[in-house]
Amino acid sequence: MRHLLLALCLILPLGLTSAPLAAQMVEESLPRDPGPLDFIQGDSYEQWLLQSLAGDSLVGLGPDGKVVPRLATGWKLRKDGSLLFTLRPDARFTDGTRVRAEDVAWTVRELLRQPRASATKRAILEGAEVGVERDQPWIRSRKPLGRLLMELARIPIAQSGHPDRGSGPFTFRKEPGAWVFTRRDHFLKPRIDGIRFRLLQDGAAVMTALQKGWLHIGAPATRRQAEVPPTHRLLIQPMHAQLVVWSHAGVGPLQLLERWRKDAFPLQLLGQNAHPSRGLWPETLGFEPQAMNPGTAAPKAPGSWRLHYPAGDEFTEKLLLALRERARKDGFDLQLIPLEQGLLVERLQKGEFQLACSQVVFDPHPWAVMEFLEPQGPMNFTGWRHARLAELSARIQQPGDIGWRNLHSLWAQNPAALPLLDFRSVIWVDRNLQVEPSPMGIYLHTPGAAGWRWGQ
Repeated sequence: MRHLLLALCLILPLGLTSAPLAAQMVEESLPRDPGPLDFIQGDSYEQWLLQSLAGDSLVGLGPDGKVVPRLATGWKLRKDGSLLFTLRPDARFTDGTRVRAEDVAWTVRELLRQPRASATKRAILEGAEVGVERDQPWIRSRKPLGRLLMELARIPIAQSGHPDRGSGPFTFRKEPGAWVFTRRDHFLKPRIDGIRFRLLQDGAAVMTALQKGWLHIGAPATRRQAEVPPTHRLLIQPMHAQLVVWSHAGVGPLQLLERWRKDAFPLQLLGQNAHPSRGLWPETLGFEPQAMNPGTAAPKAPGSWRLHYPAGDEFTEKLLLALRERARKDGFDLQLIPLEQGLLVERLQKGEFQLACSQVVFDPHPWAVMEFLEPQGPMNFTGWRHARLAELSARIQQPGDIGWRNLHSLWAQNPAALPLLDFRSVIWVDRNLQVEPSPMGIYLHTPGAAGWRWGQ
């Protein structure tokens, strides 16, 4: 599961002046400590960010959402159903050793073997086999070829025996209070010297620094988005991103949330960042709006539910406060309980909640919603299952197949999750820094930050 921060904030580092071109380092911030860089166990959004800079997957996703070469220069489907990849001869880990087929096999096997491995990556590789043939890796899976290739972009390859060592365009080092990525010799040929992240949880401090023109990228306060300082420009990115609520208390609370989301959120609170969701699955992934159809009436007041959400996310907290007020109008009580990110993820994975809320970003293909449905799906926190799931999903081979509509209708009968808002990314970017937007944000596509450059 990935918790989306639609635009990461910045912190003013010690000694930073108003002349960013002198250092050539992009100054950024993290709202939460991501912990040590770990390509096997790391699974928070902050970890995905670090891994995208320090690691390479076999394939990447371009800004248009299509599969592009990354560690592999090519691949072919063999008669036995496996994909054989041709690795780049110039790909190197940070210790200078060549990326080998054995590193690919070790990464896949560790993700399947370790109980504490990333739930997202384990779900992608469930039932997969991996091997080496003539110094080239192969992977075999029951998943359709198109889906497997897109999902492999989520699995950066670590060096055998070193889960903290990748081959990406930036070298990582941890400094006191900072996570620093420095440009290295790499096939993506990064154009910026590097990126420095510092821990910052105070959005007001970020806003102040942005207004003074000291920071290179940042998320402005919703009410101040149009007041772009002369040092920056406004960048708006459509995203495959939603604010999602999971229910372990049955479908009843979700029926009410489906009603409340239409008018719960004041426009001045949403700004350009979001609008109420209209269906069950993201329209940006090609799904038509689908209403719930559970065959039972929604609960009547009074009622009370506990709703867990990530602590420290000021924007989400304001949204949920507005939702709570809307619920009170109908006689219902939403008890909002903030949890540190790690504790929230633990609760979700153990199913220890009535309602739980998080911001989620989806991969740019319809198979991303299968994370809600499949038994081992990283967003199936309620144990949702249906006898017809395997039958219907087996009929889906390509985006747009009619089977998607049948699967969507199946979910509508008894959904375990409901989106409240569809998000966009609204950030201010230094006018001298050229970045490439995409539906995955400015970091997670290929080439991502390696494609940024400073202007004259």
